[in-house]
This record gives sequence, C-alpha cells and structure tokens, in this order.
Amino acid sequence: MLDPYATEVTGSGMWTEQAFGVGHFAKYADSRLDGADTTSMLVQLALEKKAKQSSPRDQAIIRDVMNRLSEETGGAKRSYDQPSKGVLWGWEVSTYIWTKGIAAGTYVVAVLAMLSGMVEMSDELWTITISVGIVFLAITGLLLVIDLDRPERFLYVMLRPNWDSWLVKGAYILSAYGGVLALSAGVIILDLDRSLIAYLAIAGLPLALLTGVYTAWLLMQAKGRSWSEDSLLPVKFLIETIAIGAAVFIPLSLMEPLAFAVGGAVLLGILAHDKKLVMKPQMEPLL
Repeated sequence: MLDPYATEVTGSGMWTEQAFGVGHFAKYADSRLDGADTTSMLVQLALEKKAKQSSPRDQAIIRDVMNRLSEETGGAKRSYDQPSKGVLWGWEVSTYIWTKGIAAGTYVVAVLAMLSGMVEMSDELWTITISVGIVFLAITGLLLVIDLDRPERFLYVMLRPNWDSWLVKGAYILSAYGGVLALSAGVIILDLDRSLIAYLAIAGLPLALLTGVYTAWLLMQAKGRSWSEDSLLPVKFLIETIAIGAAVFIPLSLMEPLAFAVGGAVLLGILAHDKKLVMKPQMEPLL
C-alpha cells in the first residue's frame, strides 16, 4: 500500500478477476476468469484464522506451515489492486494519426510549395494531391469509428457534441477539411477556374494544419498519462505532419523511383514512431 513497487503487477489476486475484462476487453472477461490463482491465498487465510483459536503448540506448527507457504510463493502478493485496463488505444489510433498526417500533410506541403513558387501546380498534380487527401481522410474516419466500442453511436459526437473534448473538435475539423477537399475536387471535375482552388486554400491550409495537430491536444487531455506533461507535443505533431506531407508530395511531384523509396522509408519510420507514441504511455503505471 505504501510502496506500489514492492510487489510485481501480475493482474492476479483475490479481487482482481475483473482485470481481464475492463474497457475494450470486457467481452473477453468470461474466458479469462480462471486465470486468477487464489488457492494458496485462501489456504493462508484459513491457517491465520485457525491460529487465533489454537493452543500455543498448534500455533507454532501453523506458523511454521505459513512460513513454508511464504517461501514457496516468493514474497509479498497483491490481494487488492485497481484493475489494469491495458492498452485501450491500439493500432487503430496510431494508424489513424499516420493516415490523417498523410491526408493533411500532403495538402499542406502542396499549398506551401505553390505559394513559395517552388512548384507549379498542374491539373494532374492537384488531382493527385486532392485524391490522396480525400482517400486517406476517409480511411482516418473509418479507423476512428472502428476504435469505438459502439460504432453506431459515432453520430452522437456530431449531433450531441461536448465542446470541452478535443475528440469532438477534431471530428468537426476533419469534416471541415474534408469539405474543402471536396470543393477543390469539384473545381477540377466541373472544369471551373483553377484560381478557386487557391482561394479554397485560404481556409484549407489552416484546417489541414489543425487536422494534423489536434490529436496532440486530445492526448494532452489524458491527465494521468505522460502525454499531458509534454508541452511540446503540438509542435512535434506539426513537424510530423509536414514531414509526412513532404515524404508523399515530393515523390509525387518528381515521379522518380529513388524519391518514392526514400519517401516510403520515411513514412514507415513515422508509423513506427506513432505506434510507440500511442502505446508507451498506456503501459506506465498510474501511481
């Protein structure tokens, strides 16, 4: 109780059967109930009760048996603990950070390249950029819905929003950014004046940046985890968004095999980083 590190966190004890069935994993509880080893602890409790009512000679014998039991169990055990919820945000969340980074970063780098005069955005390049944004934004939305325990309640986020949550703000940011991409695609499909794409970028650029970064503020709302202590997390997400965008847009603009190889390596490296970013803080004990 006074030193949480005095015993190993095994997830097994007198009152920890539910440790295997909390949060996302509640549906697996029944199949894991037999995992709790309580036999030796029940024997020890029975001996302790008997010792209080026995003669001094019997008490000595019981104490000897209890000492032998203690030696066999290898030290102190936890009899009560807060159930570990395990990793609630798994591959879906780390992958969704990566896919929305592609959706947002590609557009950000394309617009910045256009504004700086580094790249002349042709119809073909705009079509590819917008298509990448729409496809990966759709995958992002799908991953978000899959991660919910009850996907059918996703509409509650939109129709009954809690504006204190960055989950809700993020859903609206994604929707607004998707609207800009859809309108930009409409300009090309309907063969309208291409300058309209540049005007749409006035709203699209900040929305794309927010799409890439807002997850940092969402993670920082988890006050019990190390995410909340990292004040530079939004900056890291901004840098990651631009890096992902460059890894996608530069190969698409150059159309060279080497550029695609380098870009693919960067994307895989960032995906591995995102997995560690999401998983590691969830494995930290809440002390």
